[in-house]
Amino acid sequence: MRHLNVGRKLGVDQSHRIALLRGLTLALIEHDGIRTTPARAKELRWYADRIVTLAKRGDVAGRRLIVQLLGSVETGDSGKNRVRVAIDKVYTALVPRYQGRNGGYTQIVRLAERRPGDNAEMCYMRYIPSPEEKGAKKDGGKAKTAKAKAAPKKAAAGGKADKAEAKSDKPQKKESKGKKKEKAD
Repeated sequence: MRHLNVGRKLGVDQSHRIALLRGLTLALIEHDGIRTTPARAKELRWYADRIVTLAKRGDVAGRRLIVQLLGSVETGDSGKNRVRVAIDKVYTALVPRYQGRNGGYTQIVRLAERRPGDNAEMCYMRYIPSPEEKGAKKDGGKAKTAKAKAAPKKAAAGGKADKAEAKSDKPQKKESKGKKKEKAD
């Protein structure tokens, strides 16, 4: 019986599973969204939400528990401690974003495409954006699309002029061919 056994094994042993979830959590914090399998995302959801909840407490014990969840020795390409950078991002970006929210900080969206190597189902996991960010993205998207729509029209107008010049050349060539046919008659 599986009484009191929680969590997924993900096909790996315990040490590998802990390292996997730490790495996925760091990537999620750094990039605000990652692509992974649904089983990993569902297991990662607990870690990601727990880190934000601990950070919202704002005490030293919460910070130490976050370090315990994430590990403490990973160093990135720039030589900075990835965990320290991630914890700073949690406190500066994520805690203010979710101040009025109690849990449910992540979202899992299943993708239609599958992983090329083994045809595994894929999903996109991200931290839910704040309402202000959603509004800014919508406005920014509309402004960009309006600019993008204007640019192709200008290019198309230039392209039409070029095509008109090209068409004016074509009839002249046709007339010269027609004259040759008349001369043959």
